[in-house]
This record gives sequence, structure tokens and C-alpha cells, in this order.
Amino acid sequence: METDDLFLGAFGLVRGGELVEVEVRGLNGRPVAVFHIAGPDMDDVEREYHQGHTRVDLRLLKSSVRRLKDRAFDAIRKEESSHAQGSPLYRRR
Repeated sequence: METDDLFLGAFGLVRGGELVEVEVRGLNGRPVAVFHIAGPDMDDVEREYHQGHTRVDLRLLKSSVRRLKDRAFDAIRKEESSHAQGSPLYRRR
């Protein structure tokens, strides 16, 4: 599964997925973290998430959201530091 939705990504982790990669992409001139999550039945996980009929352990979901947030910010900071100051995608205002 590939998503920039923090809660969908966390739901995938709670359902047995594994965070494989955090990719940083530019969207409208701003960096966005995209989570790559692998695991069994990720298509079903995504469908279940969007249908909204599910139960989760909120402590696990909260922990997964925090983990993904931390990884996203780390990836974005790393990506920004690797680009030159003059890069149009990461230019500071």
C-alpha cells in the first residue's frame, strides 16, 4: 500500500503491515511524506478503512500514528538538508 494519509498508514500497521519506506514527494511546492506499507491483504485493509466499519485498539493506532509522524518528519528534514538552498521545491520564504 502506498499512501500519504497518516491514519490510513497507521491503520495498515495496526492490521499487520510493515513500514517499508517513507518517500518524500513535492506536492504544490511542499514536501509530502508517502508511506509504503507491505503486508498481507493491504487492499482489504484500505477498503475496510474507507468503508469505516472496523474496530481497532486505539492505543495501537495512536502509537502507529506517532511512529509514522516521526518517520515522515525525519524523511522530510533529511530530504530538505540534501537539497541545495536554491532548489525551487524547498526554497525557504
